[in-house]
Amino acid sequence: MPGNMDSKDSDALEIAQERFILEWGRMSSSWGINRTMAQIHALLLVSGEAYTMDEIIDKLHISRGNASMNLRDLCEWAVIRRFRRPGDRKDMYQANGDILSMFARVVRERKRREIDPTVAAIRECLDLVPQSDKTENAETLRHRLTVLLELFSLIDRVYQQVFETDASFREVFEVLGKTEEITIPSNPPSAE
Repeated sequence: MPGNMDSKDSDALEIAQERFILEWGRMSSSWGINRTMAQIHALLLVSGEAYTMDEIIDKLHISRGNASMNLRDLCEWAVIRRFRRPGDRKDMYQANGDILSMFARVVRERKRREIDPTVAAIRECLDLVPQSDKTENAETLRHRLTVLLELFSLIDRVYQQVFETDASFREVFEVLGKTEEITIPSNPPSAE
């Protein structure tokens, strides 16, 4: 057992990690992120270790196909990294400890998947209302859709100022407080 951890401490640590993994999956699914993807990310994030796909499958009790697809997506989002240890043929996966970058990437992906299509749909709806229709219903619909587009335009400008890049998001946090407290080191100091 590592350090001075007894069986009771080890059990409590495992329970805490399992609860975090389940909660991260639940919370992330409410953000529109696949629950399994979030649980894989949570496992890698809280453990601070690199795991093979087989180890992830065993720990989370998921299928190989599900693991493969979600690991690929997490790598594309750059919230985890894939690498190989010298002399080993198996890919290893490790969480990116930069929580600010991870959060900014999730927000950018959600905007691309959710907000951008909504704006396009509102524009299409507005285009469908004939300009020649001067009825009260048509004027009300045009006005309300236009107000919604203006609101989304404002949200987009805020997004561009804050979330467009990892650096711009980090700048906001530097103004508000210390960013180094939000970064998780790849190799945490060992407990003594």
